[in-house]
This record gives sequence, C-alpha cells and structure tokens, in this order.
Amino acid sequence: MRTFFTLTSIFLTFSLTLSVFGLVIADEQDFVPLLTQQSNGISWIENGQPQNGWVKRGGDATFSVDGDSIVGKRGPGINTFLCTEKKYSNFILKFDVKYDIECNSGVQFRSGVQSKDGKEFIFGYQCEIAPENDTANIYDEHRRNRFLIPQTPELQTKINQVFKKEDWNEIVIQCVGPSIKTWLNGEKITDFVDLETDEGILGLQVHSGEQGQVRWRNIQIKEFPPTPWILLYADKKFGEVETKPVGKWEIQDDGSLRGTTEEGQPKDGMLLSKESYKNFAVKVSFKMLTGNSGLYFRAEEVDKPYWLKGFQCEIAIGGDTAGLWEVQGRGWVTKNVELAKEKYRTGDWNEVGTVAVGDQLTTFLNGWMITNINDPQCAKEGKTGLQLHGGGSQGCLFRDYYIMPLDENAVKLIRK
Repeated sequence: MRTFFTLTSIFLTFSLTLSVFGLVIADEQDFVPLLTQQSNGISWIENGQPQNGWVKRGGDATFSVDGDSIVGKRGPGINTFLCTEKKYSNFILKFDVKYDIECNSGVQFRSGVQSKDGKEFIFGYQCEIAPENDTANIYDEHRRNRFLIPQTPELQTKINQVFKKEDWNEIVIQCVGPSIKTWLNGEKITDFVDLETDEGILGLQVHSGEQGQVRWRNIQIKEFPPTPWILLYADKKFGEVETKPVGKWEIQDDGSLRGTTEEGQPKDGMLLSKESYKNFAVKVSFKMLTGNSGLYFRAEEVDKPYWLKGFQCEIAIGGDTAGLWEVQGRGWVTKNVELAKEKYRTGDWNEVGTVAVGDQLTTFLNGWMITNINDPQCAKEGKTGLQLHGGGSQGCLFRDYYIMPLDENAVKLIRK
C-alpha cells in the first residue's frame, strides 16, 4: 500500500564481486529469476492462472504476460496480489517496474496471508510503488497500517527527482535480520531496522480502485542464510538462560514467567543469558505489575547488588519504557518520554526490543521506534537478561523472550 523511511547512498555495484556469508560471489550471477521466460511464454502461467509456486490472492485484478513483462490490471474487489508460495527471510530482491495507467501498487515482502469474512488479505511489509512521492518507501500493509517512519519533504523531493514517471524504474530491496533497505534507480531511499517479521512471502500488488495498470520485469532474488530468533524464554520453555538466586521465578498457567522480589530486598534478581553477544536484535513481551524492570544487553556480570553492569532497555510503567539506561555508567543515555507514554499499554501486555549493530542502538515499544542513537561509548559485547529490580517490591510477567544474533557477514551487509 504505501511507504516510509529515509537515508541516502548508492547501491551495490552489480559488476563487482563481494564476500558474503563466507562465500565469494559475483552479484549478477547469483540472482535467481522468480518469473522465468520460456519460448512458449512464462512458466508460471497456464490457462490464465498462476502456476509453479505463484498464486493470486485478494481481489479480482488480473495478471497476464506481455512479452518480457508481467502486467497487473485493476479489477473488482479488494487489493489483489500475485504471491509466491515460498517464504523468504534474508535476500536481495530486484525488479523493474513501469506504469501503463497510473495507480497505487507495491511489492510485498516478508508478508503473510489472513482470512476475514471469506476474503484473503495480505499483511506485512510493502515496498510502495506510486506515481508521486512514495515509490521505494515502506508501508506496513493490513497490520500497523502506517508508514514506519514519517515522510519528510526532503525524502519526497528525492524520490521525485529519481523516479521516472513514464519509463522503467529499477527497485532493489535488501533484508538482512532486522535491517531493511531499498534503492530506487540507484539512490538509497530507506535504511532502517524493525522487529516485526523476519520472513514471509513475496507479492506483486494491484491496489483496489477504478482503473490502473502496472507492469514488472526482471524480477530476481538472491538469498542469504537466515538469522533465526533463538529462544531464551517462551511458553513454559527455557532456552540458554539461568537465574540469579534473588527473587522468585514462577511459570504461570498461560505459559508466562512471573518474577517477583520482596519488600526490602536490596539485590536485583536476574534471568540471564549463558552466552555473550556482540551484534543482535533482542525482544521480550511483558506486563508490569509493580515497580520496574529492564531488558539488559551487552552487559557484564559484577559483584554488586544489581548483578550486571551495562545497558538496560527500560521496562517500566509509562514514559521511561524503552529508554536506554547505563547501569554503573552514565545513567540515562536517551529516552523518548512522550512517545513511550503514548504507545505504552497500561495494564496490558507490551513488547520492548533493542537492535545493536556496532555503535548503533535502536529501541522499540509495541512496534514503534522509541530511540535511535549512535553511541561510540557503548559496550560492544555482553549478556542479555531480564531484571527483577531490588530495593522494594517488584513484580512483572514475561513471555516471548528471544534473541537474533548477527554474525560478521550479516553485519557487513547491514552496514553497506
């Protein structure tokens, strides 16, 4: 559907070779066509219907073959998508796109399918295709239903300068772990991190409306190894974590983990990872009962009442949530009180998360980016943990505690 995000740069020069995930590869040679042209037409279509791993979902727009192009034409009903059956995680996807009749369109990625009232809807990330301002920005289709970062006049001006209104446009989408980037005709349009989805289907969109026709060609993909989420705690199951002998941890009937400390207890309790991590995404869902807590990361064990020294993505009731506090260090490094207050769900479950890649630290609350800083003073490696705050009564429910480690090869791609 629509768009978001900014940043500038120039995309990978496709004629060069590079080392990615331990392999030396020639960029162009390693792309795989997703819609293969054959002498008798295109292999994915038969008797007017998609075949061989592709399926039409949603409304009644039509998709057809015209020479080397796939043409999507508006029809009755809701938004229509020509989708892959296969899910993709980390990849570079590139394609050319052009309007015959102006309309709203897009390409879904890391997306899913849901049904409501007998209709299929596609939800997830969409690389926007629009006649003006929005092309190559990211909209969260049928989920958060918003641009993930507000558009700016500067971004829209850049897009208008590089978009070819009556000609072919090349779009490139790169997804690696939490990192998503897009390029339009060689100009970087988006560069951001997000925790919502790490894999899903692809889909070509024709938006609902009265008229419109769009065509794609040269749709190719290069996949990289996945960067899966690793269980630390979820659904009554413990991963690679251990508890410090303060406070009490109890598994609830719904599978969540309840942590409590008693009044007057000076020390923090801790659910602590056994491993240390350098670059990663980490997330946990929580329901705050009393006191406050924290999601530690890049922290080291110390013989102190609080057990850990390092960064804490704050877990609290209200505006401090998802702020960054450095324990036995600088104290508050950054927070966004007004936005956190607005997005915090009082008395309900919330999700916080952090992405740490080198000096870049980003925090999230319920799908909203709360802080995003470059901090050269930050620790570069350490453990992650959930805190039971000492010094008074404290209680919190936790579930869905996961970490996504990013190896050096993934980080190289993210930093390009």
